[in-house]
Amino acid sequence: MKETIRLPNDEKLIAIAYLVDSSVLHIRERYNEGELIKYSYHFMKGNKVIRWDNVPHHKEISTYPHHKHENDKVKESTKMDIDRVLEEIENFSFTKKPLLKK
Repeated sequence: MKETIRLPNDEKLIAIAYLVDSSVLHIRERYNEGELIKYSYHFMKGNKVIRWDNVPHHKEISTYPHHKHENDKVKESTKMDIDRVLEEIENFSFTKKPLLKK
């Protein structure tokens, strides 16, 4: 499922990826003139939940507004994009299988 909304100089992507290791990744991105300005990537595998986003809360985090949630904990994170998220997920994955079918 994917939805792209095009506004003048503004685009929004909403997608759900069902990965081959039975995990799920919810993707929300907002671009302005081709630059990623807002994002949220919500990954679920079993009882593990990780979400990377740049919602401007958690000012106590040194990487504010960029941060990640691991289950109930908030941690520092660099600015993310879909490529970096997939790389992080592959490093986390319980299996050595590729996450996406090629």
